[in-house]
Amino acid sequence: MPGEPEQKAAPLLTRFQAGDLDALVEQLNDPSISEFTTVPHPYTRGNARDWMRFVNQTTRKHGETRQFAIRYNALLAGGFDFRHLQEDHKGEIGYWLGSSFRGLGIMTEVVDAACQYARKRWKLERIEAFVYPHNQASIRVLERCGFREEGLLRKYYRRNEDLVDTLLFARTF
Repeated sequence: MPGEPEQKAAPLLTRFQAGDLDALVEQLNDPSISEFTTVPHPYTRGNARDWMRFVNQTTRKHGETRQFAIRYNALLAGGFDFRHLQEDHKGEIGYWLGSSFRGLGIMTEVVDAACQYARKRWKLERIEAFVYPHNQASIRVLERCGFREEGLLRKYYRRNEDLVDTLLFARTF
């Protein structure tokens, strides 16, 4: 109806579904995602099938979902996961967002909501995220969500044949 405020779409975290395979391949074939994550490039249907198997195995092992699809306007927009959870103590987060969904505030909303969920669900006192120093967009997301940089970890990850630095960010409660 004219004159009424437009309803803002909210991102949702859901389980990955078998029908997400093609969208995963399409979204993750973006070289900028590979630049900032451990996702391979090019990303194939085989990679997507392997990911779905991993998600299913992890869900069975822990009895709950820890890898989530980010959906925006019912479309697969990205992924988010919890790693290395130690109940009553700490955990780690990781995430990616498809290029057509960037700049909309989606990831800030997802990270903040997921941290609140993790705090309640696993009684976490600390949530960590590792970010490559040149990933300024991810650094801004973390800072907006209350994360603070704790230091530079030199030669922390192996990327192809290189050892690369990463920044450690943490949010404490």
